[in-house]
Amino acid sequence: MVSRRARLGLLLRRNRLDLMPIDAALVARAVDEGVLISKLALTMATKNFVIVEALREDRRFDSESARVFVRSELIDLALEQVSYARRMRTQSATLAAKKRKSGQQAEEASEELKLLTQRRVTYSALASELTRLRGVPAFVDEVVETARDSAWQEVRGNVEERLDRVAGSATEPDYAQKRAGRMMALRHIDLQALGRNTKGRAAPKLR
Repeated sequence: MVSRRARLGLLLRRNRLDLMPIDAALVARAVDEGVLISKLALTMATKNFVIVEALREDRRFDSESARVFVRSELIDLALEQVSYARRMRTQSATLAAKKRKSGQQAEEASEELKLLTQRRVTYSALASELTRLRGVPAFVDEVVETARDSAWQEVRGNVEERLDRVAGSATEPDYAQKRAGRMMALRHIDLQALGRNTKGRAAPKLR
């Protein structure tokens, strides 16, 4: 069975471009922005991974497990960019065929073809950069550390919010009767719900 990494390499080879970038500087800026967006999405996904592992699966934080998760997510993100590049290639081929069939050299069609090519180059370049970052330990470690800090802050905030509500109810006449139920909710509801309700990453897509 072909691994995801091998599949990514194959797709990148299939998407080699026969046209040079329209604007190399624009491509570079777009890739930088794409990396930032991907990093934010990656950090969010890793934070959720840490929370689920710690709370729902009742496992200790394992930095190496988190690194493996980050590298796996980077492959998925790169594959998504490759799929966008392939879509641009298909649209470009369709547009070029229409131009040849009509025998017209419409300026509007030419500009649209340039735009599709620019996007195709950008998606392919971003896929290559995300693949490269998978092998950069400093990048992976930074995502893991940021995600871990964010996870603990979210858990701590959830617990503090619950404690504030419990403390505020101490003056109620029926506090003693309801105390057992509140403590059970604190121990078993909030943390598990936090693990269940974590949201996945949103795939970045440049335009």
